[in-house]
Amino acid sequence: MATQPNIVDLASAVADRLGDIKAQIAELKKIEADLIERLIISGETAVDGSLFRATVSYVSESSSLDAKAAEAKLRELGVDGRWFSKNQKVRKGYTTVKVVARKA
Repeated sequence: MATQPNIVDLASAVADRLGDIKAQIAELKKIEADLIERLIISGETAVDGSLFRATVSYVSESSSLDAKAAEAKLRELGVDGRWFSKNQKVRKGYTTVKVVARKA
């Protein structure tokens, strides 16, 4: 008669494997961040490797008016310009790097 696998040992092995994978992912993310930083510092906007192409895009900060807040406030009387500047949403600028496979 076959013996049942020890569930605790199986779960322990799964937990250890998952922890190992997460540690590898964390290390790869550090390497990725370093490589992205190097591309940004290079000042290039497009770099072709032999297999991949990396593009660096810069997105400027922008702001917009919160439409729901504006609608609610406009229903009231006596709205002045200070209210609109106080309720603007500011979206910070950012830089993004995209890497895609080169087309042969």
